[in-house]
Amino acid sequence: MVYTIKSSASALSDTASTVSSANRVLLQNTGTAAALVTIKSDATAGGPAIVGTVYVQAGSDLLIKKDRLFTLEVASSVTTLYATSVGVEG
Repeated sequence: MVYTIKSSASALSDTASTVSSANRVLLQNTGTAAALVTIKSDATAGGPAIVGTVYVQAGSDLLIKKDRLFTLEVASSVTTLYATSVGVEG
């Protein structure tokens, strides 16, 4: 699979991020422990609600698809999870 990079990688935190309003996001975990990512709906729908969660294994990456207004966040103790807006070819 080939990725078209649409943003710089940015560290996820406990502050909600749309990752440059991306609908495809490459998650990369540079740490030595798995990290839980929480996906929440946009605030315009009566307040953000948890849509789902996903674990990214240590030293791994994961491509997800989400609504552009949905946000991603991790626990405040997680400092090794990065997100990049991407397009996918092939």
